[in-house]
Amino acid sequence: MAYFTNGIAFIGAIGNMTAYKMKGTDKIIVRSKGGASKTQIKHSPGFERTRENNTEFGGCSYASKAIRQVLFPVKHLADYNFTSTLTKLAKHIQLQDKVGDRGQRSILLSRHSYLLDGFQLNKKNTFDYVVRHPAGCFIERETGSAEIQLPALNPGFNLVAPWQYPFFRFIITFGMVADVVCKESNYQSQEKLLLPTTAHTEWQPVKQDFEAQRIVLQLRDLAELDDTKTLLVGIGIEMGMPITNEVIDVVKYAGCAKILATG
Repeated sequence: MAYFTNGIAFIGAIGNMTAYKMKGTDKIIVRSKGGASKTQIKHSPGFERTRENNTEFGGCSYASKAIRQVLFPVKHLADYNFTSTLTKLAKHIQLQDKVGDRGQRSILLSRHSYLLDGFQLNKKNTFDYVVRHPAGCFIERETGSAEIQLPALNPGFNLVAPWQYPFFRFIITFGMVADVVCKESNYQSQEKLLLPTTAHTEWQPVKQDFEAQRIVLQLRDLAELDDTKTLLVGIGIEMGMPITNEVIDVVKYAGCAKILATG
């Protein structure tokens, strides 16, 4: 391992050298490029395990993308890039497949959907920190519907909004996610991409009590629902700022969301 001590410092690759910084030192580290070539990784018997891992990672990425599709209406409320965390969660579900061969194990969300319940899209101010009374959710697969019961909220008691904006509202998203299986060395989902159903409450002053509300959402295409599909409900809080007497605008980078329930 080599270090730059003076002269022109750079980070990146030049020729056969790569320069980078590493936690624990303020120096720039230099090393020569090495490792296996793309051809070796793709064809060499010695990299069979690597190819299996890469293939399964692709399946987890596919599952993560499908979940994000349902969460898209509340995605803007996240305060970090939760994709990698969601992919790790998909990997955990993939490891529950004790039947499939390594490199072809399925992500059977329909059997392990409970592992998604409560997934937070925030690290600093989570939904459960802001709303300190649980929202109820009943999913009925037979009708492809979800009933969400929003609790009565009292500012400073079971509603703690750390953002200094005068209005808030709930946003709810409801859709389906399919199991991800491997066929002919390629992972694929069993569903076509369908837009989730969404609903908003009316804007509510942050400093006033919020009355309990019941919201019912219906799938867009019930015909697509079968045993390989998981129904997913996401919930979030948006913050609002009035721009006229009648119009309230959503504030960027303020709010929170989570996966409320699956079924």
